[in-house]
Parts: sequence; structure tokens; C-alpha cells
Amino acid sequence: MQPLRWRTWWFAGGVLIALLIAVLSLLPSADLPRVQLWDKFEHSFAYFALAAWFGGVVRPGRYGRLALVLLAFGIAIEIAQGAMGIGRTADPADVFANAVGIAIGLVVAWLGVSGWMRGIERLCGAALPTAD
Repeated sequence: MQPLRWRTWWFAGGVLIALLIAVLSLLPSADLPRVQLWDKFEHSFAYFALAAWFGGVVRPGRYGRLALVLLAFGIAIEIAQGAMGIGRTADPADVFANAVGIAIGLVVAWLGVSGWMRGIERLCGAALPTAD
């Protein structure tokens, strides 16, 4: 597998997604727009996106470690929600929904969808030169 030329930028994009998830998770619920989706689906989808994104940045051999880091991130957010006292509560079911999203995202990445980053880099002419 060819390394990513813009790995740092791809990683930074994932960090921005994580920050967006953190901000939306920690704002008072009254300040959030009503999406009208099932809350657990929203959790699963957010962590699916995060796992699928980072699944394209890290090697598949590190997916287990990535899953643990993302799960710890979700648990930390739930703990913060419970401690803030602004109308948000810690919910173990949210942690489970996050874990489902992480698992699905990493399976999708493992099945090959994570190659889209390399495809974009090829289209932009950023592929690393090959040794002849």
C-alpha cells in the first residue's frame, strides 16, 4: 500500500471532525438544531464517519488501537456531559451506539473504502514517485 503524501493534512481533517463531534456533544441541547433523527443513530453515524476517516489514515494493522482511542474519546465525552450540569447527561447507551459506529466504520475502511484518500491524491498529482 502506497503511503499518503498528505497524511498530516488527512490526520488534521480527522481531528477537525473529532472537534466538531466534541463541540456538538458538549453544547447545551437547547442550543442544537433539531435533526429529528434517532439519537443513537446520530451517535453511530458520527463515530462511523470518524472511524472511516481515520481508517483511511492509519494502517489496517492499527485498527484495533484506533478503535480503542475512538471509544475512549466517546467515553470521555459522555463523562464530560454528565459532569457539566447543563442539561446533558451521560448515557451508557450512547457509548454503545458510538462503539457500533466505530466498528462499522472500521469494517468499511478494512473492506477497501479507505483507499479514497489515495485516489484523491492520485487525481491531484500527489502520488509519490515510483522507483524504476
